[in-house]
Amino acid sequence: MTVEIPSEFQQFVSSVIGRGSYKSEADVVGRALGLLRERERRIEELRREIHPALDRLDRGEGTEFNDAELDAFFEEIKAQGPSQEASRRESQ
Repeated sequence: MTVEIPSEFQQFVSSVIGRGSYKSEADVVGRALGLLRERERRIEELRREIHPALDRLDRGEGTEFNDAELDAFFEEIKAQGPSQEASRRESQ
């Protein structure tokens, strides 16, 4: 299979080959496709992880917060963060 590198990427590809990061255009394209495959895998994994939560929201099982409540919620999490991190380190 022959793939034509789009003109907007040709200089970049030549640059990484010139630095010795890759030996050929095929190596660059192969790495790019590997990264794309990994990205697609991760997106699908995230979709599977959030699907149950979206289902709960669709059933009305979520909790609504106004801006002030949400700000207070995050402030509480931030305040707990350092103490939880210290506890985690002590338990290791």
